[in-house]
Amino acid sequence: MRDNLARAERLRLVDSARRAGEDAPTLCEGWNVRDLATHLIIRERHPSAALGNFVSKLEPRRDSTVADYAQMPFAQLLGLVAAPPKWTPGALPGIEPVMNTMEFVVHHEDIRRAAIEWIPRRLSQAENSTIWAQTKVALLPFAAKAKGPVTITAPGFGSRTVGKKRSGEAATITGAPLELLLYLMGREDHALVDVR
Repeated sequence: MRDNLARAERLRLVDSARRAGEDAPTLCEGWNVRDLATHLIIRERHPSAALGNFVSKLEPRRDSTVADYAQMPFAQLLGLVAAPPKWTPGALPGIEPVMNTMEFVVHHEDIRRAAIEWIPRRLSQAENSTIWAQTKVALLPFAAKAKGPVTITAPGFGSRTVGKKRSGEAATITGAPLELLLYLMGREDHALVDVR
């Protein structure tokens, strides 16, 4: 499962998106499910347009590409999310888990947790281990912005501390690997964690 979680989450996301419907909200501010699916397609199929999220000169290319997908039937859009192109970097051996696991896990939860009623998922030990590895990576940029050292603790998986003692206080965030990942990726209000 370690190498297949990205693929499994891609398909789970598509299933959740289909059930939610294209106009359903997500946790990504201003995006509905259609917008999120379009983002995933552009990220994978149009990398130069995706850079428009970070480089202002490329925003027109991104916007034009988004407009191209705006008229596509939702089922077809989800088909593109489910079946990545053969030439994507994620198709290279060992690249998909690094490139896509965190992306699909987090965005899947963006769809699930935007619903009025949702329940936490029960993930396998292998899935949790993979997400724990991704969470330790996500801690680095999170801790770089913190005022003091940050410790994440996932019972049964371990702990990791990043950051130096500065003027701020240390923080400890405890929860399941998925909950910690969501917290570190900016979904603080929707992550089931204990912060001290």
